[in-house]
Amino acid sequence: MQIQTLVQELKKLSNSETPVLDAQVLSSYILQCDKLYLYAHPEQLLTQAQKDLYEKVKQALSNQVPLPYIIGEWEFYGNSFKVTPDTLIPRPETEELVEHALAWLSKNPQAKQVIDVGTGSGCIAISLALSKPELTIHAVDVSEAALNVAQENANRHDVSDRIQFRQQDLLQNDPYTYDMIVANLPYIPTETLKELEVAQYEPWLALDGGASGLVLIEKLLQQSKQKIAKNFYIILEFEYRHGEMAQNLAHRYYPEAQTTILKDLSSNDRFVVITPR
Repeated sequence: MQIQTLVQELKKLSNSETPVLDAQVLSSYILQCDKLYLYAHPEQLLTQAQKDLYEKVKQALSNQVPLPYIIGEWEFYGNSFKVTPDTLIPRPETEELVEHALAWLSKNPQAKQVIDVGTGSGCIAISLALSKPELTIHAVDVSEAALNVAQENANRHDVSDRIQFRQQDLLQNDPYTYDMIVANLPYIPTETLKELEVAQYEPWLALDGGASGLVLIEKLLQQSKQKIAKNFYIILEFEYRHGEMAQNLAHRYYPEAQTTILKDLSSNDRFVVITPR
């Protein structure tokens, strides 16, 4: 099989809305080369090892395995992160959470203590650490398997000395005080999740937001009141249909604070931000 045939076959096998891009990514993964090499050497023959890997990729595609889990990594905020079925696949919307957090940190240089609650692959915490070396970042998750992936990603990006990873349930028994709390917690309502294809492959633990989709978010808001500094910033991602409910929860636990709902680039309600007035 030639490289050009490989790319065409993978394009046919793709079940996403971006078959050309998927074929390029998978071909590069199989051949361990960049995209330019694919088109510069179209007639090059695959080795037996590469053909064997192609067969495994083809089987995974036929089983509807998401592309990031096939190649074992995914890009987030300009960097590559290891992902496994123990971690959520990073989404573009969450990159916007990082942008909002960094904007506040730039305006509040005195803020140094940050916690990423439900860190998963560690992409939020690590992106903040790469952008703001002066921060002390805590990253917590209830899943030990996810934390192991996050630690590998921190090692990959050489920031493991500035992130403290801990296994814990949200902020339960957390002894620290934070200037910033960021979180992309599970937020899909349980009944809705049962109908979604994403639940077949991504970890249920990282998706299930309980009956309302806001169970963990409410629990975090309740716990956070005793964990924040005087000048604080809380930003939480939520399911786009829950903007009003998220804002009501923020008002309930922070009645004296300012709460704001921010939209994502698709103009959907996506983040609730809480700051002192």
